[in-house]
Amino acid sequence: MTAYLVLASPGAQIPDERSVVIADRFAPLAFIAPVIWLLFNRLWLEAFAAVLVTAAATALASAGGQPALGIALDLALSLITALEGRGWRAAALQRRGWRLVDVIETDDSDVAFDIHARQSLKDSNVPAPSHAKPNRPPLILGRQPGREHGSIGLVPVERN
Repeated sequence: MTAYLVLASPGAQIPDERSVVIADRFAPLAFIAPVIWLLFNRLWLEAFAAVLVTAAATALASAGGQPALGIALDLALSLITALEGRGWRAAALQRRGWRLVDVIETDDSDVAFDIHARQSLKDSNVPAPSHAKPNRPPLILGRQPGREHGSIGLVPVERN
């Protein structure tokens, strides 16, 4: 299962149709083309830093006479971007005023948003629409009245 971060747009009520759901997992496209992935996700400063690292790796590989070091530096950039890029995207949205409103663990982003919407509507005592019912329930390890237990990766989480 994957943890999905649900971010609400600035000033919006929860749940919001404009909410962004970001999967907290490895990004294969960011591994293949880190600079393009960063630009596509509007991570301008990170993309500029990646261009500088790529230029340094190219200079080391060709003019510096250190091809192994240049390749290692380029591989490290790709790996770090693929592992941390989605977290950088969530942090950038939060700097722009978006709010992290929920973390849902499931297999699909649509199901994650549906679970978030259902929980938000349940908390506000408004009946959930029929289309907001997910196909699969979230991971719940134990049940106690009023509490849900689960985990995000290896970290146990308790929700009220």
